[in-house]
Amino acid sequence: MIAAVQGDADRWNERYEGRSTGDPTPPQGLARIPLERGGRCLDVACGLGAQSLWAAEQGYEVVALDVSEAAITALNGAALSRGLRDRIETRVVDLDEGLPSDLAGTCDLVICQRFRDPQLYEQLVYMAKPGGTIVVTVLSQVGRDAPAGPYHARPGELVAAFAGFDTEIVRSIESDGEATLVARRT
Repeated sequence: MIAAVQGDADRWNERYEGRSTGDPTPPQGLARIPLERGGRCLDVACGLGAQSLWAAEQGYEVVALDVSEAAITALNGAALSRGLRDRIETRVVDLDEGLPSDLAGTCDLVICQRFRDPQLYEQLVYMAKPGGTIVVTVLSQVGRDAPAGPYHARPGELVAAFAGFDTEIVRSIESDGEATLVARRT
């Protein structure tokens, strides 16, 4: 593992070490948006996996990705205790290398919550199969009281990026330092 990636893994492992996954939580922005139950879900940068657990409870077969072994271990434990371990496949991955090609075009739902890498936006779309839903939430410059840092999206960034791909924008919300986009692959 190269030094930068190892540094990311170490930082996130330290953050997640000894923590447990909270209650299953739907991704932001999906309220009142109809989804097909079941199918395949990809949870990118899943962290402790609250959205992965939610998706598994909704009948999805989940593939959860994160750079942190500690987070993946916590998610595996939570999935086991909730009887969902057979519905969640976990992978420790370096997202700087891109998303796993074996998942391209196979996902009914793609979740990416609080992880921003504009280089992955197009890949997020193409992980979804036609008609699949993509939901992305990132930190945003919009509505922040404090100065924004390098991990904060510019105003309108998600809409501008995803409108350039094979998508229909279903919802876009920017406020209080966060931006959420829900799109369907056409």
